Amino acid sequence: MRFIFFLFLTTFFLSKNSDAIQFESLETKNGIKFWLIEDKALPLVSISFSFKGGSILDPVGKSGVTSLMTSLLDEGTQNFTASEYRLFKRENGIKISFSTSKERIEGTFQVVKPRLQEGFYLLHESINKAKFPLNEIKKVKSQVEASIKIDNSNISTIASNKFNKFFFKDKLIGRNTKGSLETLVNISRDDIQSIYRSSFIKNRLVIGIAGDIEPNLAKKYVDYVFGDLPSKKFINPISMLEDLNKGMKIIEMKTPQTTVVFGQKGLGRKDKEYFAARVINYVLGGGGFQSRLYKEIREANGLVYSIYSYLLPYEYAGVIVGGFQTRNQNVGKTIEKVKTEWNRIKTEGITKIELQNAKTYYKGSFSRNFTSTLSIASLLMIVQYYDLGEDYFDKRDLIIDNLKLNELNNLAKNLFDSETLFFMIVGEPKI
Repeated sequence: MRFIFFLFLTTFFLSKNSDAIQFESLETKNGIKFWLIEDKALPLVSISFSFKGGSILDPVGKSGVTSLMTSLLDEGTQNFTASEYRLFKRENGIKISFSTSKERIEGTFQVVKPRLQEGFYLLHESINKAKFPLNEIKKVKSQVEASIKIDNSNISTIASNKFNKFFFKDKLIGRNTKGSLETLVNISRDDIQSIYRSSFIKNRLVIGIAGDIEPNLAKKYVDYVFGDLPSKKFINPISMLEDLNKGMKIIEMKTPQTTVVFGQKGLGRKDKEYFAARVINYVLGGGGFQSRLYKEIREANGLVYSIYSYLLPYEYAGVIVGGFQTRNQNVGKTIEKVKTEWNRIKTEGITKIELQNAKTYYKGSFSRNFTSTLSIASLLMIVQYYDLGEDYFDKRDLIIDNLKLNELNNLAKNLFDSETLFFMIVGEPKI
């Protein structure tokens, strides 16, 4: 049954061009805009939504408060205790989850069609009537503290967290979304309630819906859940990334292998050259076994088990990040190999065959977004979040087809720069 549903979705939404991806752009009586794909294949309704903001808005000294708040949204509301909330969710086939990233709060919601009313009632409770009982705050804080302690004993997580701290030079964007053991102590119930009131703002909201629900009913429920939220002007503080660190920083830790995370400035998702940069990075380190970093450093020299790089975009800015683990005695040699490949992509660019392979991959892999109504709803949300346009699905293949080799290589020359790379090294490296 699952395979048949996937086949239906892929056939329904994809064709040789993207014309088959049909959605409706709707607006409620309260002025909330959202995209909907009505799909009656299964009696399910899925929603993906986000509020711009996220952990970047955590007050200084209280990092982790937004993440803590979202973790508490199912731990008691005006009409449900934590246990009643979970029981109601389970008995009515409802799935609700919230998470916090650096520049947004994300939520997902799914309910079986016969329980639409119950599902949206519970979602309304979370968004509008969370209570944050003191005993639940204490419980969830303990869980977060335990998670942070586990992170602090994991070399890969340590390297990633230290990279963020030093690469961004202790600026707000470099803080851990979970916070730290020190900042969690400073977070009170008043802090949680304050960030709750300031995070769920109507004009920061982006929504995608997919499933068995007709447009007028969808508008009614969207207004019911989100329509009474306040409006407030929002300015994204991650508007540019200047003065990033470069060079290297070593954190000594007794371990047989050293973990390295590296990066440099990249492009924001709204940058007109973002997709071109994504293709270049696919060739360099994003293409798995096909990438240059893997072929040169793993296959040709056997220095690592895996190595990668990827674009990490924010709305208006971004970075290029990579990483690897290697034996302590191979750290210096591996770093030099990374720099060599970074320089080669800058000076030589990519080849015609590499460009064609990358184009084929990005056009073919798009169907992964259509494996469920929830993944479809998430795609609709993301396209709106980054203002990619209502014609994005029609023009995506054309954007890829129109990428020219000389233009990509000019971008590679201007974007990739080994002199600006920063390496966070955790272990006992021999350099």
